[in-house]
Amino acid sequence: MGFQLKMSRVIQLAFAGLVLFTVGAPTAHAQLRLFGLPRCDRDPYPQPCMPSTLMPSKPLTPDGKTPDVPAVTEPSLAPVTTAALGDNAMSFGPGYLDNAIPFTHFRLRFDAAYRDNRPDRAEYFYPKCGCFGGNAHGPPLSESSVDYQDISAYFEYAVNNRFSVFAEVPVRFLNPDNNDNTAGMADMNLGFKYAFVANERRFVTFQGRIFLPTGDGDRGLGNDHVSLEPSLLYNENVTDRLTVYAQLGDWIPVGGSEFAGNILRYGVGASYAVVDSGRFRAAPVVELLGWTVLGGRESVFPTNAILNASGDTIINAKIGVRFGFAPDGNTGLFSNSDIYIGYGRALTGEVWYKDILRLEYRLRF
Repeated sequence: MGFQLKMSRVIQLAFAGLVLFTVGAPTAHAQLRLFGLPRCDRDPYPQPCMPSTLMPSKPLTPDGKTPDVPAVTEPSLAPVTTAALGDNAMSFGPGYLDNAIPFTHFRLRFDAAYRDNRPDRAEYFYPKCGCFGGNAHGPPLSESSVDYQDISAYFEYAVNNRFSVFAEVPVRFLNPDNNDNTAGMADMNLGFKYAFVANERRFVTFQGRIFLPTGDGDRGLGNDHVSLEPSLLYNENVTDRLTVYAQLGDWIPVGGSEFAGNILRYGVGASYAVVDSGRFRAAPVVELLGWTVLGGRESVFPTNAILNASGDTIINAKIGVRFGFAPDGNTGLFSNSDIYIGYGRALTGEVWYKDILRLEYRLRF
């Protein structure tokens, strides 16, 4: 358990260092340009590097004119354009990690997850089992395994290329082994994104999300308390085809029983556009996601023994493909949209689910 907590701390520090580097490097470069200081590795002057205002003027041609000098092209660090934002957001994007790019779109998602053997762990999925009485608000029977299907509608509105707000409303179909099958609205969530780094190559974004207890906890459709989740999101266009992603967040329960506890959520991923015709793109996506429980409890079927959940670490591998459709040459639902098909598998003994299938459709406005 101590090793797991140390590893979670290492992950936090490594990600923080990466963010500081990505923010600091462009800033330092911009400061050099602002004060007229040339980059000595890019400007081969015939004498020691110094501000351009102190350099000798260019020699004149015999006719008295200044000779033409080819311009040096530097990587773009300007704010991302609408066109570039659209290409990036529509054609790429993670499958299970949250997207760092604020953009206006509608998303319809279907998840089918199987074999959750500790659904009351840290009250992340649903509340403490009602079999314990007292302040327990979960289903009445101890549970050995739960399958579920979620259908969620999500809408995000971008005020500009740095800031957006969003809301998501899910409906859940629950299939437990011991309790009754049920269906209904699950816990909705809403929040905002602010990209404090936003250019054509890189996004570093803060996301604030709040989960509201709109699902019926005693039927297993929600966890019966408010939860907060601040996250740091990262998106980097390494090449025109390769994009990498990262996320680090902390799920924080507000209220709940003694079973509720903080959960550190983290992950990395990459996508590569193997097909890029301008009108259609196909990009396989590979992701590795992890959760480390920092507090709370869980119950064990069939003995109803209560265990400390702190230190439980869950790692999932996710693979999928995102198909992007540009507006030119497409009509109806396939214009300016994309489709993602993905599968996830737990790599650890501790699980939220053993397997998960995901299908989603996004429409960009």
